[in-house]
Amino acid sequence: MKTFLRVLSITPLICLLCSYASASTFMEGEARPPTDPDRVKVYMEPPRKFDRIAIIRKGSSGSWAFTDQSQVDEAIAKIKVEAAKVGANGILLQVIETNSNGGVGIGIGGFGLGGGRWHNGPGVGVGGSFYAPILHKTVQAEAIYVRK
Repeated sequence: MKTFLRVLSITPLICLLCSYASASTFMEGEARPPTDPDRVKVYMEPPRKFDRIAIIRKGSSGSWAFTDQSQVDEAIAKIKVEAAKVGANGILLQVIETNSNGGVGIGIGGFGLGGGRWHNGPGVGVGGSFYAPILHKTVQAEAIYVRK
């Protein structure tokens, strides 16, 4: 029983660490000198004149069963940092998706047989289970240099 409780206590930590989405950057143009991530602007539509630099895909950290806007914001912030490293002054959002990297499940069951002076026969069995997926947001954007 002690071993079960030890395994149960570290399982959520292991799942959260494994759920972190890895990053990828694919260069499709010429890198420029690094810029400040705070000056990288987010575009939903392509600007008039721009050069393509790279496609960047990043994920947020995991969360239990629900995803929210803060996960999207976290992934976009990571993309802005990577875009600044390759000299971009803007990112063009392409894909925002929700992914699951497993989850945590707990099951408890029991069965008993009654017996004694005032009661003969089967006892009452009780069981239950719980499962929570670990979800994270993944964002893909194109690092761009907007010309004026």
